[in-house]
Amino acid sequence: MEFVSSASKTIKANDILLASAPCGIGKSLASLLAILPQLGKNKLLICFRTRSQLHIYLKELKSLRHSPSAVSLFSKQDMCPLRIKGALSYFDFLEECRRLKDNCKSSTKPYCRFYWNMIKKKKKAEELALDCARRILAPGEATRRMSRQGFCAYEALKQVLNKIDIFLGTYHYSFNPSVRQALLKGFGVDLPNVYLIVDEAHNLPAFSRELLSDRLTQNTLEGALRETETFRHETVPSVQECLNMLSDGIFQRGQELLTKEKLRRLDPQKVSDMFLDRTGTPGPEAAQTLHEYGDYVRETRQQQGSDRIFSYSHRVGEFMKNFFEKVESPYVHLIQRDWRGGIVLEVRSLDGRELTDPVLQRARGSVLMSGFLSPLKVYRDLMLNDNSDAHLKEFNSPFPPENRLVLAAKDVSSRFEKRTDKMLDKWKNYIEAISEANEGNVAVFFTSYELMHTILPLINTNRDGTIEQRRTKRGEVINRLTKSGDNILFGVMGGKFSEGIDYPGNLLTCVATVGLPYATWDVYQKALINYFNHEFPREGRTYAYLTPAILRLIQTCGRVHRSSSDRGCIVILDERVTRQNIKQQLPNYFQKEMKIVESPNTCAEQIVEFWEKQQKKP
Repeated sequence: MEFVSSASKTIKANDILLASAPCGIGKSLASLLAILPQLGKNKLLICFRTRSQLHIYLKELKSLRHSPSAVSLFSKQDMCPLRIKGALSYFDFLEECRRLKDNCKSSTKPYCRFYWNMIKKKKKAEELALDCARRILAPGEATRRMSRQGFCAYEALKQVLNKIDIFLGTYHYSFNPSVRQALLKGFGVDLPNVYLIVDEAHNLPAFSRELLSDRLTQNTLEGALRETETFRHETVPSVQECLNMLSDGIFQRGQELLTKEKLRRLDPQKVSDMFLDRTGTPGPEAAQTLHEYGDYVRETRQQQGSDRIFSYSHRVGEFMKNFFEKVESPYVHLIQRDWRGGIVLEVRSLDGRELTDPVLQRARGSVLMSGFLSPLKVYRDLMLNDNSDAHLKEFNSPFPPENRLVLAAKDVSSRFEKRTDKMLDKWKNYIEAISEANEGNVAVFFTSYELMHTILPLINTNRDGTIEQRRTKRGEVINRLTKSGDNILFGVMGGKFSEGIDYPGNLLTCVATVGLPYATWDVYQKALINYFNHEFPREGRTYAYLTPAILRLIQTCGRVHRSSSDRGCIVILDERVTRQNIKQQLPNYFQKEMKIVESPNTCAEQIVEFWEKQQKKP
């Protein structure tokens, strides 16, 4: 009710609420109860980082006495009733979909029979789509229901957007300008007539920076070179010259330079000069040449009736245009080695406010919330240029404090200069002591795979161990934890088992974190800190380095307590969280409840005592 009250006041003032509200408050329902009574003729747009949050809102909307109509969409490819194009890239799929739809209009084969029915039975398709909206069906359900009647759910639901109240989708629908423009056109409104709910809003600054960034892989470059052998044109010699310059002058040189380092900064002017020296054409003109040849390849593929309309040369040209145009702050140009060892070129954004600020400022009112959005001031500044209309609110954890134990070890640290054999042995002793003392399954999360694999050979417990790997499946791990309480899971903070996953029924009763998960100290991280120091004087390290690390830490610790009945322990194995400048970044209840331990034995004693108290409770 406190959340409803705060959100209602903000929405009435057409302002922005940033709320840090721990799991269990019911913030999804509360945000709906704050906005829906004020909706009127306006629309509500609910967005989230990943699809996993969708079912929560669908459930809450269906539970309302007077449910509004709502449409949710996944990608067009995911909702395609034909399914035969599943192997295509998304770009190829979109091109093929457009071709089949155009063929319907001109009565040319091949065509999409589902879209053909949309044209011939438009009224029936619309009635079915509206019924799906009134039933508040998930995209998969709507697709199955409408395809059985011979219609494309994606196209039909788009056609009725102007008749529904609520749209639910990923961040792209709100913050990708072209996608948002298409959605609002279907809605029949502009942003001043749209209320906005942004869930898991701690992801938004990084998402928007990523959306403004671009990258080019060696595979794409090699695909472009193969195209020049298949699609003959008068510009092919100059196109090959440009591509060879990229391959030999940049990618091959990168293989030689990036041996110990994984990341280096590039000067776009020097790269442009390299093009001029090698090809007689400066970088921007080379990019245009590649782009135009790519257009020719796409047109030729289409004329030949190919399933693949995509052009690698066009993609290379598009990247190079971004590379040479985005040269001012807040962009940085990089060459790096990916986890497979391949070379990647990047134009990376340092500031996502170019995308987030216009949306949040123009929307009729917004609620941005997350289980952990602290310090609120930092996230406000990373999303808004003008924060005069932003209201900040942190809610306390609704769960009984006696159901959790929060410990911090005073005698260990993951600072690089302290990672001695003695420190590794201390961590090993802590992990073994925690494993022995805790009742139920334990998870231990490290700052990196490297640190995990350094410590793992030292650890000996009586539990069944599972180690996070790239191919480890979440479902298999959950099944393993469900079968017994004698498991120990080893993973990394920021990995697939520490964020975006629930362990229902108190499957985890203890999480131990080894170290503080700071980002890798590389040229990008330095550029980000320098940029934020310029934007927020003397705060660059906090905004770019400390706050993201604390976020990963708290997200990891949050795997234990997901409901009011969950009971468990959190052990942070790094003394730095006890320092005031870092401790004050933690949630309020962490700051109040954290107990300091100075040895593995005292840590184990605290855990044993905690579980003895739990056994005495009714």
